[in-house]
Amino acid sequence: MAKKATFKQSMQRLDEIIAALDQNTVELEEAMHLFEEGLHLVKDCDAQLKTFENKMNILIAQENEEEATDGEI
Repeated sequence: MAKKATFKQSMQRLDEIIAALDQNTVELEEAMHLFEEGLHLVKDCDAQLKTFENKMNILIAQENEEEATDGEI
């Protein structure tokens, strides 16, 4: 099984894809392949960001609960 790319790696690959498509030098078939790969990368990055956001919200909620509990002494 291939190792999942990090967020940074996915963003770097997206930059490469955008640059290649902006140059208009790739054949149509390759452009479609790059576009499809880009869509998958965007989906993966979005999922990673949502996971990160959920973890941050949990940590913030836990911290707020601890602060509230500490204030009740």
